[in-house]
Formats: sequence, C-alpha cells, structure tokens
Amino acid sequence: MKETSEQAKKRHDKEVKHVRKKHKSDIDEMTERHAKEIDDLRVTCKHKKVSDWMPSMWAPGHYGPQVKTCENCGLVIDTEKWDLGDIVIESGGK
Repeated sequence: MKETSEQAKKRHDKEVKHVRKKHKSDIDEMTERHAKEIDDLRVTCKHKKVSDWMPSMWAPGHYGPQVKTCENCGLVIDTEKWDLGDIVIESGGK
C-alpha cells in the first residue's frame, strides 16, 4: 500500500522530532562537560594576566558596571562600583 502524503508528513515529523531530541541531548552533554572544564580551569588558574577595565552586559544591549577579567580563564576579577542614583552596588571580585 502506498504511503499517503498525510502519513509521510507524520513519519517525517516523527523523524525530525527524534533528531532534535538527540541534538538537544548532545548539546546539553557538551554544555555540562565544558562548564566543568571551565570551572576546573578557574580553580587552578593563578589569574596573573588581568584585563583593563571593560564594559559588561547583563543581557545583550544592557550594560552593567565595568569589569576586569582574567585573560586566561575569563573569571571576573574585579567589578567597579555602580551608581544607580540612590542605590550603589559595591565592587565584586574574587
């Protein structure tokens, strides 16, 4: 019996869903693995080479306080005071 276009669409949708689920699983696995590698690097890093002050963004296009980061591992080493009028956010850092 020949497959109808409706059946073909359902089969195709099922295959696409399976592939997307596998890709999502692969992405989650890579993200977890690399996050652990970065954490391990940051624990062992001596943070000897630190950047100059540079802008940070808490979301794309939304600038926050200036920061200094380790040029080896990317850890934020220092954060400037950020004056929001009545609210002052003290510097962070390690």
